[in-house]
Amino acid sequence: MDEELKIIEGLYKAGQLNSICAHLLEFVSRHREEIKAMAIRNHRVDNTVVDATKQLIQHRGSIHLPSEMADQIKEINNEIWYRGEHGDYNRSKIQEEWAMRYASMWRNFRIKEILFVCDQKAPEIETILKG
Repeated sequence: MDEELKIIEGLYKAGQLNSICAHLLEFVSRHREEIKAMAIRNHRVDNTVVDATKQLIQHRGSIHLPSEMADQIKEINNEIWYRGEHGDYNRSKIQEEWAMRYASMWRNFRIKEILFVCDQKAPEIETILKG
């Protein structure tokens, strides 16, 4: 198991991905027809509705943009606080640097968290999509 997966599994077990769980199930409900159509279109034997859900998430890059933006802002504010503790008080510069250095990595890690939660919530996803 790679290091990122261990971290994500720990976050999940600690309940720190609960909001992702809730947003994921809402996303699946909102996009039921699109996910089902995708699963049918890709009618490979190994392609389940959970696979189609994961494909749609990867394509869209988000399941709940407001909460994801809020989480990114929280991370930026943590960086501002940390750098302020070390004498750097230029908020706009810190925000810009965070976006350039970390935004892409943050987004990729969030998608990995969401995809992990998809696997954990597969039975619930399948139930939502059966209806």
